[in-house]
Amino acid sequence: MSGRDEPKPDLLEADDFSETTMKVILPPRQRSKREAVPVLRVIAGRDMLRFSRLVAGEETVIGREEPADLIVSDSSVSRQHCVVRVGEDGRISLVDMGSTNGTRVNQRAIERVVLKTGDQIEVGTVVLRLDLLDQTELSHLEQVQAHLEARNRDPLTGLLTRTFLSEDLPLLAYRCDRARLPFTCAFFDVDHFKRVNDVFGHQVGDEVLQGVARLLMVGLRASDSCVRYGGEEILIFMPGTDEDAALEVSDRLRRSIQGHDWSRTAAGLRVTTSAGVSQRKANESLDDWIHRADLALYQAKANGRNRIQRASANNQR
Repeated sequence: MSGRDEPKPDLLEADDFSETTMKVILPPRQRSKREAVPVLRVIAGRDMLRFSRLVAGEETVIGREEPADLIVSDSSVSRQHCVVRVGEDGRISLVDMGSTNGTRVNQRAIERVVLKTGDQIEVGTVVLRLDLLDQTELSHLEQVQAHLEARNRDPLTGLLTRTFLSEDLPLLAYRCDRARLPFTCAFFDVDHFKRVNDVFGHQVGDEVLQGVARLLMVGLRASDSCVRYGGEEILIFMPGTDEDAALEVSDRLRRSIQGHDWSRTAAGLRVTTSAGVSQRKANESLDDWIHRADLALYQAKANGRNRIQRASANNQR
């Protein structure tokens, strides 16, 4: 096997190994599994990735609390802020509902407008985007949202907790060994996180951790595990993935975090991450394996941060 292979479901209980992509074709009312579904989702802030699927002939109210259909928890959002309507012909319109702080589309204040794919909608200070997702992408987003809201998760980030390392990781490693699959981990850390807290405050620091966690999870497969190790440190476990492929995945995640619009969280805020990547060796203990990723992370930071370092060589991204 090579790169980032798909283990058999009975070995790793994996549901989805696909990467997240975007489609830009307006779907007809009757659509095949490969065609796209209109989705309105939050792309910045504490509610990032919260979304609503848009259905022809129905309307979606965006607001701060029930009975709104898509609830965003920011104080700048009115209780019932605006409504999105989808006609039988697929035409999507947005109407402000007399909100206190107004609604903007692509930075222009509106009362009523017809939306097109890719439009960015500002509801108070919360930013949403109209996307078109195929069924695989929609299912992935639904899985990520369900994981974030699960009770056994870290309460701040929605990631797995360190109990995963003792309760679930040994069995996952055993299954990879039995199936002769590569198994690689990436140890991520938010660069200069103390400075973020000192300059912008701990509330912004918490929102940075929430945002980083969501960007990581939406960019990973359902079979990958994302663990909050401690503070701003996050471990990612990628079964069926060798070190070369994990390096590519980790660098893509790094770039998605660097390129995110963090100014929506705080003016002037910029966030980058560094990571160390290590593939587990034959008969290597889990502690030694993770420690090698940790050492590679420290090397990435020593080399200037905002980069990925592999444990097996001095190569970096």
